[in-house]
Amino acid sequence: MKNILHTFIMGILTLFAIYLYFLSAEPLPSSHIIVKEFSPLNIEQEENKALNYLNQFRTKVGLIPFKSHNILKKAAKNHANYLTNHLIYGHKEDKNFKDFTGIYASERIQEVGFSAPQVIENVSANNKNYKESVDGLFAAIYHRMAFLDFRSDIIGIGVSQSQTHPSNTAFVYDMSAKALEKLYKQDTITQKQLTRAIESNKNKNHKMVIYPYDKQRDVPPAFFDELPDPLPNHKVSGYPVSVSFNSAIYKNVKLLSFQLFDKDGIEITNTTILDAKTDPNRRLTKMDFVLFPLKRLAWNQYYYVKFKAIVDKKLIEKKWSFQTRRFNIPLYHVTQNNNSFSLNKGESCILYFPPTSKEDLLGSLGYPSNYDIEFIDKNTIKLTLLSNEKTETLLKLGKHFVKIYEK
Repeated sequence: MKNILHTFIMGILTLFAIYLYFLSAEPLPSSHIIVKEFSPLNIEQEENKALNYLNQFRTKVGLIPFKSHNILKKAAKNHANYLTNHLIYGHKEDKNFKDFTGIYASERIQEVGFSAPQVIENVSANNKNYKESVDGLFAAIYHRMAFLDFRSDIIGIGVSQSQTHPSNTAFVYDMSAKALEKLYKQDTITQKQLTRAIESNKNKNHKMVIYPYDKQRDVPPAFFDELPDPLPNHKVSGYPVSVSFNSAIYKNVKLLSFQLFDKDGIEITNTTILDAKTDPNRRLTKMDFVLFPLKRLAWNQYYYVKFKAIVDKKLIEKKWSFQTRRFNIPLYHVTQNNNSFSLNKGESCILYFPPTSKEDLLGSLGYPSNYDIEFIDKNTIKLTLLSNEKTETLLKLGKHFVKIYEK
């Protein structure tokens, strides 16, 4: 009986989808880019900080926090090690490799002793720390939905770093529900029991989840890559705003309006809205709505959101605000008419290259050894003058030439 239900659950009618999402942390194009060497990670510390950081977001939006689960953690760690061992990334494993533990996450968690096959997995690669990993996954809308799932309450986080290639890191997040693990330890399982276990956490969560949440700060201003890609014609766009309704409380949602405004109250109209019907990858449910600004947002700016919908025949209106990331060092916009700046030895600044099209990313970089460059995102770098060698330096940063006057 249990085997029959297992096959049914893993089939077309499964009620707890297995997410196979991956945020591609691809290096910026061109072999001429100098990649700053990563520092060795304190693996245990990164795993603990990732859990605490992720739970801050879940708590802020009204979801129950994740509890760390040792078996899921072991499965996540196995896959993270597999990825860095072979200098690859993704969700699948090759059974021909000796450290293979399962093609998909559903197999890998059972291999190490988790009783249920239902799992949601997020993976990111080549991140220098937990914050960069979690922030990047929240910028990617499908990965965000996985982190903000109404059904999950346990998680295993595995982090790994290649010993030979320190910039090759892997952060793996395997999420499931304690009620499912308990249920699958029984000899027989009924469909009613399965449904109850899957739905068990929904009533513990808020009826509506918004992200970024109200008054959130330090929000990244841009979205770049995700597989599958919700905006396949854009290499760079604005940070997505999402609204999800709890299906344990609501049954039907009809969107009336979803608007974004800048700090002056002027509506940003160059947007697209994704829902279950318009999502090109059919990953969103009828309870999910996403507003994508088609141009990236500004650094250190306030934005305001207005959302209106008919939910189970009742009008629901929501208004909130958030602030994009700010820096405690000078921020300069590099344009054709603004490309000369000055620095003292030991000083740093942020150089932002506003994209001129939906595909405009920084390309190859060229700079002398007395400078240090760190990528903030694919249109923004942190530049540090390590030592003075001359009074003026011309840097080639992608298609841009930047003149730095050394004080």
